[in-house]
Amino acid sequence: MVKYFSMEPLDTTKLKTFVIIAQEGNFTRAAARLNLTQPTVSQQLATLEKSLGVKLIERHPRKLKLTPAGKTLLAYGERILALCSEAKQRTREVAGKARLTLRVGVGHTLAIYLLPDILHQLHRIQPEVDIRVLAGNTGDLLTATAEGRVELALVGSPAKHPQLDISAFMNDKLVVIVSANDPWVGRPSVTLHDVRQRTLLTRERGSALHASVEKLLGENHLAGPKVIILGETEAIKRSVEAELGIALIQGIAVERELTQGFLHAVPLVGADIRRTYNIARQKRQPLSAPAKLLVELLLKSVQLKYNALVTK
Repeated sequence: MVKYFSMEPLDTTKLKTFVIIAQEGNFTRAAARLNLTQPTVSQQLATLEKSLGVKLIERHPRKLKLTPAGKTLLAYGERILALCSEAKQRTREVAGKARLTLRVGVGHTLAIYLLPDILHQLHRIQPEVDIRVLAGNTGDLLTATAEGRVELALVGSPAKHPQLDISAFMNDKLVVIVSANDPWVGRPSVTLHDVRQRTLLTRERGSALHASVEKLLGENHLAGPKVIILGETEAIKRSVEAELGIALIQGIAVERELTQGFLHAVPLVGADIRRTYNIARQKRQPLSAPAKLLVELLLKSVQLKYNALVTK
């Protein structure tokens, strides 16, 4: 038997429905997000599957699972919808019908300790620009940039993606932090062997900090009983203050606490503790005027405050 299916262009409305179902992993939540009834959502998915001639989602009692075809379409669908949104926005901007919107992805550390001042300066110079910030770990932000959901991303190292140009804009270093009452206060230095003997607090897998600490201490150590994983840098610092353990953390993140004496830094010897922060953007894709201004303000601020290496 020969089965025929439509070769018409994808219906973006039904494509959006599929993408949201896949993102939510649940028809009820997808229907609520789309402001549709659940039968309508199911019908749109069925129509899309029929037009493609493939099954996109397998229904299981407690969860949905994407088929290989569904996984492929999801990757394209997110990019297509992001591009449609960008096309609409840019078209309205050119026609003078919309405010400029700058979408930036930022790692958690930079979002807290560097970006606010930069955004304040940008808003003062170009108050007509709407700014949307997506905070996340390095891996997620690189994906968001490649898919066009953000125009550029500010992320830590290591940072690699085949679709992106990634250039360093600031150098930093990891520091060992301990509480003000810790026995290590006053020590001239510690080694990685010393660090492995203590309870260590660090970020989740996927973050640039986790990758850097894993490179120093090894994957097996970070999976061991002496390591506590926390999702936020602030939580790590507060936990160290509370004497729950020690941490290897970015210098930029602890400047205030070290100055005020809430935490103490102990030099780590015999290890490469250098950190680099990067700007990630799509290859061969020109930056918008607001994005160019943000980069300019960022580089100027870094040169003045951190005297860092800037790679253009």
